[in-house]
Amino acid sequence: MTGVLSGFFIVWALIAVGWVAGRVGVLGPHGRYVLNRATFFIASPALVLIGLLESDVREVLSIPMAVAAISGLATGGLLTLVLRVFTGRRGTELLIAAISGSVVNAANMGFPIAAYVLGDISHALPVILFQMALYNPLYLFVLHQSTEKESMGLAGVARTIGANPTIVAAAVGLVLTVIGVQIPDVVLEPVRSLADMAIPAMLLAYGLSLHGSRPLAKDDGYRGLIALAASAKLVAMPLIALGVGLLFGLTGHSLYEVVVMAALPTAQNVYVAAARYRAAENLARDTVLITTIGTVVVLLLISGVLGV
Repeated sequence: MTGVLSGFFIVWALIAVGWVAGRVGVLGPHGRYVLNRATFFIASPALVLIGLLESDVREVLSIPMAVAAISGLATGGLLTLVLRVFTGRRGTELLIAAISGSVVNAANMGFPIAAYVLGDISHALPVILFQMALYNPLYLFVLHQSTEKESMGLAGVARTIGANPTIVAAAVGLVLTVIGVQIPDVVLEPVRSLADMAIPAMLLAYGLSLHGSRPLAKDDGYRGLIALAASAKLVAMPLIALGVGLLFGLTGHSLYEVVVMAALPTAQNVYVAAARYRAAENLARDTVLITTIGTVVVLLLISGVLGV
């Protein structure tokens, strides 16, 4: 438990530094934008590439990825069913609520939690690969079809996947690992340097985003959906991951890892997608913020229950 608390202290200390920087304005009005783009286009792909090159690909593409896939899809499907049966919500509101409750922040929060709490960034890779390669393109396709007159089509889905530098880095890393290519250290060292800046930059950027945020500041009709989506993300999804992990025979730290990854907060790219298609933006934004705050309590409870 001491190690878990130490990991959370590091994560939240860096987030606090970002919040102070946002409040003081030391990085200017575009600091968050620059940090986000730097991590998305440069640091995160480098981190994924290094993580895959230094990991056992059989462990990445194994049970943890299956647990991530089943728990994510099952939570999204269950939330959709509940909302359709017990509320009058339909269309994009239903979709945004479903993905807000089932898409985890595997990069901006997954990498730091994996590094500082679980002790190895490789624990975040199965979730990232599943979401980037399958889940994100899937919900973006459905969202596009629901809001745009022009169909995205398979070519559009392929372009969405190919335009994501993290997916490209993951594909390169997997190919190099599978065929057994040994990259000289002198070539990898600049990549490692870029990867080293990813996690601090992610946390600083998130801290910047918290300054001025006011979740549920006004009742825009989404409070009930936000509560359901946040509950699904923080409670239902970890429980489903726990059950699936047990069915696959996971125990001890291996079980703890997949449950922790499932308990991560809602991904910020859910809000980005909602804003892009002008669909229930406040629902996505407030769910991201509430789950990011609530995940601390949930992860501490998981650590206590699983005895880590």
